[in-house]
Amino acid sequence: MAEWGVNEFLLRQIDLRLAGANWQRGGGKGQKPKPVELPKQKVPRTKPAGPDVAQRLMNLGLIPPGGS
Repeated sequence: MAEWGVNEFLLRQIDLRLAGANWQRGGGKGQKPKPVELPKQKVPRTKPAGPDVAQRLMNLGLIPPGGS
């Protein structure tokens, strides 16, 4: 989805509205228009950030060692 910006989403909506309007003016004959497919988003699997953040704060001296 990172490749899609606001402009691309707006153009997708305009395309769907125009196709729907033309379909209606044609008497609703044929298959109803479908929206352009959105790109599939790959979600990277990451470990929870909690322990890493705590370790970084300890390294900076912002929290005492062994503290939660």
